[in-house]
Formats: sequence, C-alpha cells, structure tokens
Amino acid sequence: MSSAWAALSVDQSRYIFEGDKDAVSIVVENASPKTYGSQTWIENIKETDMRPTFVVTPPFFKVPGNGKQVLRVIKALEQMPEDKESIYWVSLQEIPPKNSDGGLSVALRTKVKLLYRPASLMDGRKNAETGLSTKEVNGQTQLVNTTPYIFAIADVLGEKDASVTLTEKQHETLAMFTPGDSVTLPKGTTAKKVVSIDDLGHLGTHEVTGKVGPTDTPPSTPTAPDTKK
Repeated sequence: MSSAWAALSVDQSRYIFEGDKDAVSIVVENASPKTYGSQTWIENIKETDMRPTFVVTPPFFKVPGNGKQVLRVIKALEQMPEDKESIYWVSLQEIPPKNSDGGLSVALRTKVKLLYRPASLMDGRKNAETGLSTKEVNGQTQLVNTTPYIFAIADVLGEKDASVTLTEKQHETLAMFTPGDSVTLPKGTTAKKVVSIDDLGHLGTHEVTGKVGPTDTPPSTPTAPDTKK
C-alpha cells in the first residue's frame, strides 16, 4: 500500500524471504529532488508472538534527491514456522525536509507485504492455488485454504467463469488468504477457479481442485424419554 504522492518508494510490490537465505534486499528510491529521511521496520500481521521476527538495516537513513538506498531484511528469530508461510508488513515512513517557507510538510507511509517461505516449500509454490479446496457446510460452499501457502486472491469464479459476489470483509480475507482460512460463498454459488496475484505481482487464473468432506450441523432435537423400563 503506497501513495502516488509519496517521494519514497520501494522496488517491489511484495518481498519473498526464502528460508535458505540469510537476507532479502529492498531498494528505496527517492523521486524528489530533495533529500528525504526515512524509518523502516517490520510489523507482525497474524503472528501472536509480538517479538521482532525480522529487522531492517539500516532502520534510519537518508536518501539524496533522485537517489537510492539499499536495505537488508534479516531474521531476528531463528525459530520460524517451517510447515507454512508467514506474512508481515514492511513499513517505510517518510521524514520530509523542512519547508523553507514555513508550510506544512506531509509525512507519508508505505506498506508492502513480506512473505517468509520455508526452504521446504520453495519448489511447490508455482500453481499452488490449485490445491485450494471447497467444502459443503449446511448447503453452502466454503473456499478453504488447505495449502501451506499464503495467497492474494483477487476474484472467485463460479459456474461459466462468473465472478462470485463477495462482501468487503470476504475480499479482505482473500487478499491475505493464509493456511486454514475459509470464506463461505453465497447460496447457490461455488468456486471453480480463483484469480490470484503471484510473487511478481502478475494476475493468474487457477482451477480449484481440492475437496473437503461435507459438514452438516442439523438443528438440535429433544431426546424422547426412554419408556422401556
């Protein structure tokens, strides 16, 4: 998430920290002719452990007008989940120069995704969306992430490739569809395909091939008393 008005920007829309690597590089570019300062850090999104998982070096820096600065993201914790991906925010806070005319300076913030991908999952990421599953629950279809990967799903396609109508909250869940997440689709619809954003920010369409057994929750019925005594 970045602003068209921001002076500072980063070179990718998302970053992948590969489990067998020591660091990942981020290039910060300054589109302004003026020198800008910045503070950069990593935020946990869904992890319950709020200790810093990754750190950015340098955390504070200046970028000369129309210049660049290379940052390195390194692990602060050695024990990372190795059976699934994890997701974080890279936050880049601008520190604008003082206005010589005394006017107000606006400090903008850019946030992009950082995915940690364990080494054991590197080879299986391509077209992993086909491992998503559907599940019938009380007459409605759920789209379930039964994979160890995190997806950015832009659209769900049903019969005849028709786009399935979803709520804003469901779109938010699908934009960061983590392992174990599910979305219940409107009655009478299903998920045949998904449109998702890959590591390079490109859109692709994938068939949903997985199936999870149905789950029914019947209404409770009073138990008749046992008269055979």
